[in-house]
Amino acid sequence: MAAPTHDDVLARSIGDNTEPWTEERFLALPANRCVELLDGALLVSPSPGGPHQRLSFRICYLLERARPDDVEALESVNVRVGPGKILIPDLAVVRGSGDGNTTWDAADVTLAVEILGPNTRSAHRTVKTGLYAAAGIAHHLEIELGPDGPDATLHRLEGGRYREIARARPGEELTLIEPVALTVDLAALLAAPRLPG
Repeated sequence: MAAPTHDDVLARSIGDNTEPWTEERFLALPANRCVELLDGALLVSPSPGGPHQRLSFRICYLLERARPDDVEALESVNVRVGPGKILIPDLAVVRGSGDGNTTWDAADVTLAVEILGPNTRSAHRTVKTGLYAAAGIAHHLEIELGPDGPDATLHRLEGGRYREIARARPGEELTLIEPVALTVDLAALLAAPRLPG
């Protein structure tokens, strides 16, 4: 009999549950999962594909190289956006080290980045954007992977709502001034055979 896989353990952990999920039980689930917590329920997303993963890693690398010393860029970290609400942005620029490097409070997140594909677009737009704004995350970058390439919109929180401050259609350069200064052509970054110098 084969040893249980990561997916088997996760399915058994989720399937055996009959009560609302707490943060403690949620954080005890196996790592490397696409599961978020929202008011006692789990939001489960399929694992992202190659273009999503490639772009996420490469943007994180560029953000990490360009960041000021008081923040760092990380992929797929738990962000507490309220009691019983833990979301996992594709990338986050954060201050501090989180609570034992497990979860960061939204107050320590200066930028949340979401890379949207057909399987995640509606959940993100109807749920996650509003939760990021309500939690006070100052900047939110939304990158939509489309047939023509990545389409990116940077938002800044103003008066409790996100307002667009920068946009780059496929093939155009995206310029971030805050919270990290960076100019990048996301389509070229995605298509490059390897990371730039």
